Amino acid sequence: MRTSATFVSLTLLAACGDGEEAFTQPEILTDQSGAVFGWECDDDGRCRLSLLDGSPPLPVDDCGPKLEPGYSYSWNHMIELSAVCADSQGWVSFARLGRFVVCESDSDCPLIGDDAYECNAGFCKNSDQAESFDDLPNRWAMEQICLGHIPRYEPYEPSPELAAAIDEACPGGPNDPCPSLPAGCPDPRG
Repeated sequence: MRTSATFVSLTLLAACGDGEEAFTQPEILTDQSGAVFGWECDDDGRCRLSLLDGSPPLPVDDCGPKLEPGYSYSWNHMIELSAVCADSQGWVSFARLGRFVVCESDSDCPLIGDDAYECNAGFCKNSDQAESFDDLPNRWAMEQICLGHIPRYEPYEPSPELAAAIDEACPGGPNDPCPSLPAGCPDPRG
């Protein structure tokens, strides 16, 4: 009996699939300070953070009596996990309470909506913005990167040397890309 080569090829193609594996969300996200958070997503792709044993405390003192302390995230080129104060209208945060998500491999990085993230230079970065992986970020993000290793609620005195290094490396406005890397800061370029 002769079997058509086309039939065999189609059968092998169907058995092997198209080579793409289903994406699996990480169960834990880690930020620059080493804090860990649970990462839970529903069937519609809506995700939320949950507190784990290694999560930092809620920002109770920062929120006052009318706002609920919690944690949330924002995303664009990188993903920031922030301590927030929320009500029914939304949430607010403070720059000193945010840290970027870090990684060792692509499997440490989530999918948020239609935005896939991959591990590049130790940070989860938006795969659709790969052309920016070798660029330095703006001043605001650079400050986050330079100070991100400090736990959110650990008291620290801002270093005049670090402030001067950031001023020198990022002379433009807060949204302008930094032309150089401040001394002593991790290099986020891939």
